[in-house]
Amino acid sequence: MAETTPLVHSVLHATRILELYASQRKESLSLTEISRALDLHKTTVYRLLRTLQYAGWIRQSPQTGRYCLGTGILLVASAVSVHNTSRDLLSEEMHRLAEKFNETVVLSVLLGHTGICVDMAKSRHRLGIAGERGYIVPLQIGASGKTLLAAQPEELRNALVEELYPEDRTKQRLLKNQLLQILRDGYCISEGEVDQGVAAVAMPLHMKEKIFILSISGPIERLQKIGYPALQQGLAETIQRLEQKSRMVEV
Repeated sequence: MAETTPLVHSVLHATRILELYASQRKESLSLTEISRALDLHKTTVYRLLRTLQYAGWIRQSPQTGRYCLGTGILLVASAVSVHNTSRDLLSEEMHRLAEKFNETVVLSVLLGHTGICVDMAKSRHRLGIAGERGYIVPLQIGASGKTLLAAQPEELRNALVEELYPEDRTKQRLLKNQLLQILRDGYCISEGEVDQGVAAVAMPLHMKEKIFILSISGPIERLQKIGYPALQQGLAETIQRLEQKSRMVEV
């Protein structure tokens, strides 16, 4: 028997807007671009965008007026990413690593053209790293973002770099060189690039055909006291265990 319940067209239009970001090679879209792509009147699109913005699934840049995906939709997508691997396995290893160094461990992934923190194991320090799961990870600065960008296939990596600096060939070249160095080293260390006084060490993690980035972050003085080689070794051992366990689960 055919389903006769009428569809809610406003919901369908809203999902088409969100799907548009998956099909575009742009992080942000204008009202006009969305209207033309979906063949919807600007007034209709504006009302839909305002509703999605209120829900946290779309955000509007105050500088350009263009619309980007918000943390609401990214959190939903990130939950799917982590569920499709093994949330318990990741959580166990991340908390073990956080306990070992008493610093914050972050798991990041690329969703569309946006980096996002999908999970976090916090340190016990009263002075820790601010932030919660779901925050956006900048791709052009910081250990997590640059390692995430470096780990992508070459074509996507280059396209993202050009999006980040669309009219600045010098910055494009400098960032591409940094990414190649990260690929050669297998890790990235940053100090004060995203937040003043905060350092991070990051490495790529491959699980079930998905690229994650695992990082340890904390105040520069504390990470320097532990020693970056020790942090790198801890990350490498954790990643090795996760990748081995992931392969065993797949079999």
